[in-house]
Amino acid sequence: MPKLELFFQQNRAVSPTPPRAAKPSSPPYHCTHSIRSIVALTFVLIFILLLFSCGDTYAQDRRITIHPNEISSIRHTIIERLPDGEPTCCEHEWNVRYLHYHPASVVPRRMYHSACNTDTNTPSMFTSVSLGENRRHPEPDPSSGAIIRSEYDPATGRLIPKEMRRFKECIWSEGIATSSDCSTIAMLCRRNFDDKDFDFDSLATHKDKDWMTQPKCAHHSMWLYEWNNGDIMSTPRKYVVHRSMDFDWEYGNNYLRYAEDQNVYGIGMKARVFGGGGCHEADAFLVLNRTDYHFTDRGYAWACGTGHTIFNRPVYNEETGKFALMCGTDGSNAGSNLAGYWFRREDLQSKEFFRTNFSNIHFKGGPGALLPMEDGGYLGILVGVNGRVRPQNEVPQTPPTSIGLVRFDSQGDMVGAIKWVAEKDNTYLSHPQLAKLGTNRFLLGYGEMKRLRDAKDTSDESYRIPWNHYLLEIDANGNRLTDPIELEGAGWGEQDEMVSLGNGRVGWAYIPDPTLKSANEYASCNSKQLQLSVYGVR
Repeated sequence: MPKLELFFQQNRAVSPTPPRAAKPSSPPYHCTHSIRSIVALTFVLIFILLLFSCGDTYAQDRRITIHPNEISSIRHTIIERLPDGEPTCCEHEWNVRYLHYHPASVVPRRMYHSACNTDTNTPSMFTSVSLGENRRHPEPDPSSGAIIRSEYDPATGRLIPKEMRRFKECIWSEGIATSSDCSTIAMLCRRNFDDKDFDFDSLATHKDKDWMTQPKCAHHSMWLYEWNNGDIMSTPRKYVVHRSMDFDWEYGNNYLRYAEDQNVYGIGMKARVFGGGGCHEADAFLVLNRTDYHFTDRGYAWACGTGHTIFNRPVYNEETGKFALMCGTDGSNAGSNLAGYWFRREDLQSKEFFRTNFSNIHFKGGPGALLPMEDGGYLGILVGVNGRVRPQNEVPQTPPTSIGLVRFDSQGDMVGAIKWVAEKDNTYLSHPQLAKLGTNRFLLGYGEMKRLRDAKDTSDESYRIPWNHYLLEIDANGNRLTDPIELEGAGWGEQDEMVSLGNGRVGWAYIPDPTLKSANEYASCNSKQLQLSVYGVR
């Protein structure tokens, strides 16, 4: 097992400043001795309480009050050395984002998370992360994949790394899923198209296997690695699930969801196929039966909505027993130069519920995380413009984007209007996060991006990298339960998804100190360190 070197980042304590009391008059002499004794005893008691409340000597905590009897904190653990000393892998060139694109690599490649044992005091978080030094385009990066298992420590309130494993044969590590008890772990591994060391070709069982086997347009295939003994250091079983993966244009992402009550995987993938004399970009959502590792007829082999798939966020709802996706594309039923936001349940047609401006591969928003609700419906987060969007040849700079909350019923119909839960004058917001904390209690995250009237914001990097990251709690109607707090020395990736750790906690991983420092100053996407973060009540 690789040696795990840990560094616990210090956080500044944040507490409200009490009002300054009027200076009391001097007490009579006979009271002075007793007051001094009380003061001395008070300091002793405070010191003892601080020793017990800290739980360790590494850091003070940044705290906010959630409820009178609950204190929520944000705690970080930095992994100083990743597997084999490799750095985090940079995104591929020309990556499409919520607000802009870039011909170079500027931030780390997408990371994926899954959690298990969330009904205990020591849940585990599994992080799928890609590694490798960035090379100058068009030379390919010598990248690989990895899994990191961390465990929540209730004594310190931190995630502690337990195991790390690198997969040199994986071009990238992508979606990850776990069973509730951590006995089953599965990961999507992007492989070279001609690799043959699989245990079973699941794709060969799909009715549309030929459509998903496209050597003319694809250099990669997608494999599923699975462990049924809870041990990522052991040998996984390997299954081929798609053969039309490529990276010329970075549309969409690759997700893995486990429907434990049905014993099936839902696999959402961005695909590239050949047809009509050229290559085409969209996505697929397939459902794999774990009984025999054959594909079912559920899902679809091509396109969540009209146009090229830019964003694809799947989720499973136990109440209905159905997978569903919230997607973003460069097509819309309302006409050209509009990008659609779509909801698609696995067994129903796509429904466009919102739209925004786009031009070429420059977008102005898109859908984010989608969560299942207990009534069979869904709750989603998105980046967009509050108001009517009109088709234009170029993406208009104003108004800036905001963060919206959207609800759907069990059939995928939007319930009410989008609730704009975070807005700021003359400032773009993006990097949306939504994760469940408890009953009708959710963690909302967003990044503060381009500042239109800031003389220091002179480059386009602020469309891609936040100046600041914020977290707050909301209910399912978008009502604020806490005020936003600004993170210090921490953040998350644009397309990354935080994961619930149970008992009012949420976890994620990203590089340390990722915010924009000046117009063209930001952290390297090739980071030697990874930071594990926890939000929640200790």
